[in-house]
Order: sequence, then C-alpha cells, then structure tokens
Amino acid sequence: MTTTDSSLDWMLENLRSGTTGVRHVLVLSRDGLKMCHTRELDVDRADQLAAISAGIQSLSLSASAEFGDATGAGQAMLEYGGGLLLIVGAGEGAHLAVVTGTEADVGVVARRMNELVDQIGHHVAVPARRRPYETGPRR
Repeated sequence: MTTTDSSLDWMLENLRSGTTGVRHVLVLSRDGLKMCHTRELDVDRADQLAAISAGIQSLSLSASAEFGDATGAGQAMLEYGGGLLLIVGAGEGAHLAVVTGTEADVGVVARRMNELVDQIGHHVAVPARRRPYETGPRR
C-alpha cells in the first residue's frame, strides 16, 4: 500500500475487508493526487481513480454553487454497470473514495466511510497549493 502516513494503512484495509462489496478504498487530495490506498488497487489504477474522483467532486461543487446553497458537496455517488463509486470529504482538502460491487449495501458503506473519516480527518489535511509568487491569504 502506498501512503503518506503508514498509520492509515490498516484503517483503509479494515474498511475494505470488513464491509461487504467494497473493492477499493483511496484517499486523495482535492486536486486529484492519491495519498493512500488499499493494496488491491495498483498504483496506476489508484492514480486513475484519484483523477476521476477529483473530477466528480469538482462537478459536485459546481452543481452546489449553481443550483444549491453553494456550501459545497457533502458526498457524491456514481452508479455504473457493476458497482458504485462513493466519494466524501475526508479532512481539509482531502476526499475518501470507495469502489464497490453490486452486492454492496450503500447505506452500510456510507456509514462506514463516515466513521473512517471521523478517525482519519485530522491526518489527511491538505493545504491549498500556491504558486511560488502567490502571497497572502487565499480567496
């Protein structure tokens, strides 16, 4: 498993192995960089899942701004033939993405994801990136 904090490894694996239908678990930064993932997800597919998840979260935020109350997207779900992709915020500038099969109970998976976020949220904060010439607070 690839991770920036090895103490998170067992938590991600616990969600995957302890929840029926969960195939892969990934923590990513808001801009689509993988931070850590379960071992069944190889590095290239983890990069691909991180990019897809960041794009979906970006679209969710845009929809919230355009049609909602502009407070942002709490979670996103994409259903496709063979399973689901669920994405939730996981700390400042980070997201938790879970890929499931069709046998997964979405309610159970979402509850387990939120429990994991409560445990790891302070470990995965990712400050906003700035260009070298940018100074001052970000708007």
